[in-house]
Amino acid sequence: MAGALGLAALELRAHKLLVYGPGQFFKPHQDTEKHPGMVGTLSLVWPSAHIGGILRVQHGDAQELFASQHLRAQTLRWCAFYADCRHEVLPVAEGWRVVLTFDLVVPATAAQPGTPAHPALLAALRDQCYPQGQPSTRPWVFLLDHEYSQRGLRWELLKGDDRPRVLALRAAAQALGLQMYLALAEIHENWTASYSAPRGRYRDAYDDGDPEPDELIDEDMTLDYWVDADGQVVQRKNLSIRPTQTESFTDTGEEFLVNQEHEGYMGNYGDTLDYWYRRAALVLQTPEAHEASRFVTEFDAALADALRLARSGAGAALAQRLAGAWELLLRSVSQGRWNAYAELACALPDGEQARALCEKFDWTQMQSADVAAMARLAQRWGDDWLRALVQAWLQVLQDRNNRWRWTNQPTLAPWPQPLPAFIQACQEAALAPALVQQMLQACVAMLAPWDEPEPARSPAQRMSGRTPRIAQITDLAMALQRFPDKGGLLQKLILHVRALPALYPLLELPALALALRPLWAALPQAQQLHADVLTALQEALAEPPLADDDHSYLGVQWACRCADCTRAIDWALAPTAAPLTLAMAEARRSHVEESLQRSTGQFRFETLKKGSPYQLVIRKSEDLPLRRRQLRERWEGDLAALA
Repeated sequence: MAGALGLAALELRAHKLLVYGPGQFFKPHQDTEKHPGMVGTLSLVWPSAHIGGILRVQHGDAQELFASQHLRAQTLRWCAFYADCRHEVLPVAEGWRVVLTFDLVVPATAAQPGTPAHPALLAALRDQCYPQGQPSTRPWVFLLDHEYSQRGLRWELLKGDDRPRVLALRAAAQALGLQMYLALAEIHENWTASYSAPRGRYRDAYDDGDPEPDELIDEDMTLDYWVDADGQVVQRKNLSIRPTQTESFTDTGEEFLVNQEHEGYMGNYGDTLDYWYRRAALVLQTPEAHEASRFVTEFDAALADALRLARSGAGAALAQRLAGAWELLLRSVSQGRWNAYAELACALPDGEQARALCEKFDWTQMQSADVAAMARLAQRWGDDWLRALVQAWLQVLQDRNNRWRWTNQPTLAPWPQPLPAFIQACQEAALAPALVQQMLQACVAMLAPWDEPEPARSPAQRMSGRTPRIAQITDLAMALQRFPDKGGLLQKLILHVRALPALYPLLELPALALALRPLWAALPQAQQLHADVLTALQEALAEPPLADDDHSYLGVQWACRCADCTRAIDWALAPTAAPLTLAMAEARRSHVEESLQRSTGQFRFETLKKGSPYQLVIRKSEDLPLRRRQLRERWEGDLAALA
């Protein structure tokens, strides 16, 4: 049996005694792998007289019939087949069919036979993996004919024709220095569905049969279980490849199908069918392709290896290693990898390639600790190179297509934070003054696009983001003071703030006025801002405070003043603490509640589901007097600091 199956040795493990009487049979099935190393089944037929009971074995499109019937046999007869073969026993007509079954197990000590590399195969594989003499950066995947579980996917357990084919390819791969793995592949196909008879647009469950695949929409393949050349299972992430990049002697058919789903008509598109198949594969890779795939399956480890190569001074070897993973490297940019990418860029032999590796980083996420890497890049490639890199970062922010960023993240300033510490780090790292000026000019230039979406936001949204926004404007003012030629930029900053009183009310600007105090002599606009903020605070404090029993909502910015909302606003402006009850249809109730939530006032809402229409109950904030006192105390502190 071992010789017939192409194996070095086999062990037999007794399994079952099966006795089939007249009319008895065994339905089609596959045997499970009951032992480590199990590859197949031995069926040993006892010489008892019977008619019928044919054993039918199928693998893919191939089929074999083992007729054991006899009336006067005196000898045992046997049939062996691999565990992934579907098989059945047809009904016994007469007599008794007696069978002993054994599991066929490859011993753990079985040696791998050595195979010399065939010259023609060696040449063909070289052409495949080294086209035009250059190493391919893609894996070469050969799909196997037999099915394998995770436990059964081992070099010594390969079945049938898979064994000589893989051994021949393995020998050629070793001669070429290729990396090799066994892997399990999941193949997914998405098809349009059709029916044997025409249907109307809306179908019921009782018409014309099951859907059938019509046109292939898409297909993909994922390699998700890996066994290395030494037979060890390695932990790697999934690797996606296109099924068209694989080779096989057998098409992926029903014998490999593990799941399927049908999705009916969804209005925008017709019926679809999805199929999932499971196959085993031999994966061969050049060292360059192996490194490229590692950036998919084990990115951090591959990056660490690349950094070790960079530190060794092997720039050309580093460039070759990164070539196959280049697109993935650019897609995997994250701020936590800045220092690693900068180190790789310093080691690469080509400046354009080094800049491309760094261009995808977000300048607004830079911190003081990241400046040292910028200084090393300037030392390696020059100040002009670094200025071009920073300009590429800034261009992304200045692009009008990036407006969504400020709309969806309004409190995220378009510069590194905290900006004064970042600029100080740039100066301490001896970055070129022209580069520092370039960054500060960009900060001031980006004030307008940063503030542009704000008027479209609700009063409540503007109020919630006002404090962090003004804090970052103050940071910008302090950072600008670190640069010698600061007057022009600070003047633009002050003019921008004064032009938008709704976004930057004077009562919220004491910290900015204090930050600009050292510039009074050189910058009259700074002194004027200080005076105007001081006046606004004095006028606000000159207003007599409201009594604690006065719950008037003064100074609120309202989102809507329609008739329904005006009724609620009039109640909010009144001193009463009693709730307001509005009996309205659902749409009107929802509008009033949403409009008040979008205002800068604070209210509580309750819907009483009694009567028709339901009633909306609106209550004022209970801590309104306390918040008013706290606001006056803040004004008093700001006034004292400014005075």
